[in-house]
Amino acid sequence: MNLTKTAELVKKSVKYFLIAVVSYYLLTAVIFPGSAALIKALFTKETPLNTIYGQLDQLEFVRKKIENDNPQYVLNTVNARLPGNLPTTMKVYKFRPPQYSYLAGKNAAAEAAALGFTDEDLISDLSGTVYKWRKSQTSSFLTIDINSRVLSLTTNMDGKNLFFEPGSIDKEKAVRLAKERFLAIRRFNDELYPNGSQTVKLGHYVGNKLYETDSIAEAQVALVDFFRSIDEYPILGPDPSEGILRMIVTDRSKKPDPLNNPVVEATYWEINTDSKAVYPIIDVKEAWKMVTENKAVIVNVTPRNANPFGTYAPVTVEKILIDNIYLAYYETPKFQTYLQPIYVFSGKYTTRGTEGGSITLYFPAVTGEWSKRSQ
Repeated sequence: MNLTKTAELVKKSVKYFLIAVVSYYLLTAVIFPGSAALIKALFTKETPLNTIYGQLDQLEFVRKKIENDNPQYVLNTVNARLPGNLPTTMKVYKFRPPQYSYLAGKNAAAEAAALGFTDEDLISDLSGTVYKWRKSQTSSFLTIDINSRVLSLTTNMDGKNLFFEPGSIDKEKAVRLAKERFLAIRRFNDELYPNGSQTVKLGHYVGNKLYETDSIAEAQVALVDFFRSIDEYPILGPDPSEGILRMIVTDRSKKPDPLNNPVVEATYWEINTDSKAVYPIIDVKEAWKMVTENKAVIVNVTPRNANPFGTYAPVTVEKILIDNIYLAYYETPKFQTYLQPIYVFSGKYTTRGTEGGSITLYFPAVTGEWSKRSQ
């Protein structure tokens, strides 16, 4: 092949390559998204509005502290665009209000007993609404609000390496044990939880402290978070990485003992799944604008290689790259009348001199005229 033919072949190859690149760009960035939006507009039937609850209460997000203000926001989705397939309306559900019971105090005592606390461990006055127990032998502290049924068990886990056998627990066993123990304290009867999802992190001791491990042979404890969803939308708490039901479990003893479940956080609000209320959702462009103006709330910051058994320390966040935008529902440990939709913006953060990590922000999704939040 002479030089002339070679040059012509190269020119043709470059030409076809450029045509292929441009065609791919048009298909993926223009035609397909545009077609999807057109199809949605023509054939997707949005549920008619039915704002029967009137204006909804302002949502109370729990801001995760960072060391700086006004980080830079970058849209970092796969196609560098906002999602085009989000609904314009969503249902709003009611939480079942707490029901006062004359047996509330007796029930709380039975739940404490299931967690390994006796009457001798009770340190509060039974005339109040919050019962408290302390087990000095294990450095464990339990509180139960007999009206809201919010339960919190904390244990100082430092230096307890000899109490837990390495290789005694795995992820499957951890989920089974956690379900059994939540059922024992009557916190797992909601119909949405058994069909929900779980995350499990195994832990082992290095010196006096617990750290995450991927090795079953090393695992001594497990941290289990339970999540539920409705209408295929996740229901998230103040921190999306933590379930409203969460527990550290061990396979230590068959008898009730605080060290069987040294950490328990249980907020139990049942949802009335039969709802006809439908509210308008703000456009994703408006929600993204609020994010870029630093008006969304950072609710989770997890540095790379962070220890899930440790304590969060505020970090500097210079740039936030949003990889995923979706709708979810929001609940809090504090009782709220309605289960409302929110926008979730998740992705990565970067900071010079560090490895960065993951980050999540929330923004209310119901349009302003139907929310009591400040305009």
